[in-house]
Amino acid sequence: MAIKNITAQRAYFDTNVFIYLIENNIEYQDKIHMLIERLESQGCEIYTSELTLAECLVKPFQDGNVQSQETYKESIKTSDFLTVKPVSKNILIEASRLRTVAKNKLPDSIHLATALAFECDIFVGNNKKLRTTDGIRSVIISDL
Repeated sequence: MAIKNITAQRAYFDTNVFIYLIENNIEYQDKIHMLIERLESQGCEIYTSELTLAECLVKPFQDGNVQSQETYKESIKTSDFLTVKPVSKNILIEASRLRTVAKNKLPDSIHLATALAFECDIFVGNNKKLRTTDGIRSVIISDL
């Protein structure tokens, strides 16, 4: 899929998008920046879940990397660029339903349920095994 063909009013960014950006991943960083520019030019709103922060913090906690922990905490919060949504009881219930339908892992189902709850058009990540449902399109970074 070419970046120039991507249109959305609301986009959901999965955890790996933030890891690639914050860790300056050479392979994906430029693609993500171009995608963000494309989405911002359309006035697209970008969402993620609080779960994203929890997932991103695992390695910095394992490594005892306090600076990296703080970078993630500062980057993954609601701002002009991003809206971070809580993991609510309704999200968890929908994630359970989606898990039975799409057979995704629970964290992926929570991300997908959050994206659907906020009517996102696209789900941006790099998990080719993720099965989306209910009309949300998957955008795979490595395919851009």
